[in-house]
Amino acid sequence: MLTQEENKAIARRFFEEFWNHANESIVDELCAENVHLVAPLVGDFNGRDALKSFIRPLHDAIENLHFQAVRPLVAEGDTVLCCWRGTGVVRKAIGYFPGNGDALDFTGVAIYRINNGLIEEEYTEEDGLKAFSQLGLIT
Repeated sequence: MLTQEENKAIARRFFEEFWNHANESIVDELCAENVHLVAPLVGDFNGRDALKSFIRPLHDAIENLHFQAVRPLVAEGDTVLCCWRGTGVVRKAIGYFPGNGDALDFTGVAIYRINNGLIEEEYTEEDGLKAFSQLGLIT
């Protein structure tokens, strides 16, 4: 079993490489074969290939997509919590997001479960109300 600091380092690296740089190879390096990612605004993905399939299109649709940890990561056992802020400009339609050129600036929380040095699960909860409001989907 890894230390909490080692688990935080894995989560931090995945967060930066996957979400900000659309680095698909980091999935093979840091994620379990049966990794499960739930992020209500982008979907529910099972397995490495599913994760890799959506990140590049997300970056292609949302210009300057960037996520920043806004608090220190917190770890307890095999679980790491990351509070983040996401920004970008939606240029192409993808999922719920119309390609209307509107800017996004919203927050969320990602919870990683790490086993033997591999991410088995990321559960993300975003401020969808704020994101949808910024995109003109709700008033």
